[in-house]
Amino acid sequence: MSAERFKKRLPVPYTDWLPEALKRNLGKWVDRKFHGYGIIEHVSATGERIFTVKVGTPPNFRVSVDTLKKFVEIADTYGIGALRITRNGNVEFMADSLENALKIKEAVEKLGFPVGGWGPTIWSINSCTAFLTCTTAVVDAPSITKVLYDALKPYFTGEITLPAKLRINVSGCPSSCGGFTADINLVGHYGDAPTYDPERIKLCLPKSAKALEAGHVPEVAEVCPTNAIKVYGKPDGSVGLDIIRSKCIACGRCRDVCDWIDFDQSKAGVAVLIGGKASNTGRGPLPSVQVIPWVPAIPPAYREIVAVVKKIIDVWRQNAREGERLGDWVHRIGMEKFYEMLNIPVTKWNKPVKFEGEFGIRQFLA
Repeated sequence: MSAERFKKRLPVPYTDWLPEALKRNLGKWVDRKFHGYGIIEHVSATGERIFTVKVGTPPNFRVSVDTLKKFVEIADTYGIGALRITRNGNVEFMADSLENALKIKEAVEKLGFPVGGWGPTIWSINSCTAFLTCTTAVVDAPSITKVLYDALKPYFTGEITLPAKLRINVSGCPSSCGGFTADINLVGHYGDAPTYDPERIKLCLPKSAKALEAGHVPEVAEVCPTNAIKVYGKPDGSVGLDIIRSKCIACGRCRDVCDWIDFDQSKAGVAVLIGGKASNTGRGPLPSVQVIPWVPAIPPAYREIVAVVKKIIDVWRQNAREGERLGDWVHRIGMEKFYEMLNIPVTKWNKPVKFEGEFGIRQFLA
């Protein structure tokens, strides 16, 4: 058994796992057609056609074994016996005729899953795992994602169309595993500086001030990106700790390495960033920028978050040009105008900036 394991080819060529219909046409696809906003017809130079059906699923593709079995049954009954889970948590079924693609659409919709996400629609609402598996989460990103999907479903199915594609990422903490290159990014963070237990915090500090004199910096202070945590030697030789509230950005990194740092969970919320994209359309790839420093995250309905996201989408939808992504539209009208249209108050945390952070290949071209 061990000898066989060492014979493995890593990574395994992805073509080994392709259905025969896709292997036959690898590199031969010459055209595509849309049938609504959830079905794409792929046309090969050989004359063969494959139809892909895109289906929205719960955050992180968290589905039961029973649901997976039903998906497999649908793929075997109406499809070519294949499906794939996308990096954004949608599932795509493949069929060899439009008739079968429509049957797949009907079958998954009967299970309660919407079909859509291509063309001028919401392509995905992506989420990190947050409290499901992560120890650093501030807000429950998957539950926020679920509420947003429910509220914005017509924008996914195409019942309400948009100027261009729209992607939304929801991250549970400032590490932003959900990503920063979506049109709208929601990033969980604590709304206030932390406090700490004065006795138990000693477990995260050196026992003697001599360690500080020797150049040792305890991890709880070392991880702070704004130098808001100060450690110092006390007259009795022990080590003290101060948190400079004016410098703290409530990122939670100190809490990640010391259990005795404590944040007020009732003040947890999300920052709203807009304008990011990884595609080469418009001005090319862009990072998102912060426009609203804090919106309360109040479960289970998250009404404030839903209202903010929907307002951004609707103002963009009513004013952008056809094919104009959110960031490209804001760049054209200016951030000040965007703030005015959404009635966003300006603070030191969200002063209007210009989109000048291109990071695509275009910046290297003459």
